[in-house]
Amino acid sequence: MGVKQDVQHGVTADVRADRDSVVGACQRAAETLGKHARVQANAARVTVQILPGMSQTFSSVSPVVGISLSPGRDGHVHLEAGVESHRTVQSTVFGFIPAGPKRLVGRQYFFRFLNALEAELAALDPVSGSVQRRQPQSV
Repeated sequence: MGVKQDVQHGVTADVRADRDSVVGACQRAAETLGKHARVQANAARVTVQILPGMSQTFSSVSPVVGISLSPGRDGHVHLEAGVESHRTVQSTVFGFIPAGPKRLVGRQYFFRFLNALEAELAALDPVSGSVQRRQPQSV
């Protein structure tokens, strides 16, 4: 899969929980990445910066996952998570001729985070909550 399909992945959820619990679930999902994630949170938004390199010092951020929180119906919290910005890499021939598809930098960590986020949100409200993975549109 190419970058265009990778960045279309995301999570949409409606869970019956207070906003602080949902923010906590987002932070726990990011903690599964260990030193490869930085989290910034406020009442309406959580931003997860994924650092795919060997160390935080020498790693550039890619991708940045934005998670918006809004009030839903019947006391639920509605959550939308998706890629806000990202970097790509592409193989080259002779150092400058593009060869092969572009790849998302931090792809492995991004999908690990999405899986953890789905699990954390489903655990918050296993009865009435809905957690769905957003898939790329087929062409």
